[in-house]
Amino acid sequence: MMGRDSAAALVYHDLKTSQRATSQVAAEWGRWLIASLVLVHSGALFGMFSLLNSAATQPTTLQAFKAPVWCFVVGLLLALASGFFAWINWSMHSFNYASQARYNMLWDPEKWIGDRRYVRGLDITHWGSIGSGLLSALCIALGAALILHGDYLAAIFGI
Repeated sequence: MMGRDSAAALVYHDLKTSQRATSQVAAEWGRWLIASLVLVHSGALFGMFSLLNSAATQPTTLQAFKAPVWCFVVGLLLALASGFFAWINWSMHSFNYASQARYNMLWDPEKWIGDRRYVRGLDITHWGSIGSGLLSALCIALGAALILHGDYLAAIFGI
C-alpha cells in the first residue's frame, strides 16, 4: 500500500505531465489544422483569381464567380476559427491541469488536487472547433460544386 505522501507526489507528477502534454497537443493541433484548411482555401482563391484575371473586363464572367469566391473566403475564415477554438480548448485543458496540481498537496495531508476551472468552456470550444472545421471543409466542397456544376467554365472559355 502506498502512503499518502507517495500518492500525492505521484498524482502531482501525473497532473504536471498531463499539463505539458496538452500544451504540446494544443500547439500541434492548431498549427496543423490552420495550415491545412488555409492552404486549401487560399489555393482555391489563388486559382480562381488567376483565371479571372483574363476575364476582368467582362462583368458577367466576374458575376458568375461571385458565389464560389465567397464560399472559399468564408471557408478560410471558418478554418481560422476552428484552429482558434482548438487552441483555446487545449489551453483550457492545460490550465485545468495546472490548477489541479497544487504544490501544497505534496506536504499538507489536508490538501489534495484543486478543482478544474474550465468545464463548460471545454465543451463549447471542443464543439466549436469541430463545427467550424466541418463547415470549412463543406465550403471547399460547395465552392468546387459551384464551379463544376455551374456555367463557370462556359463563361471563361466562351464554350
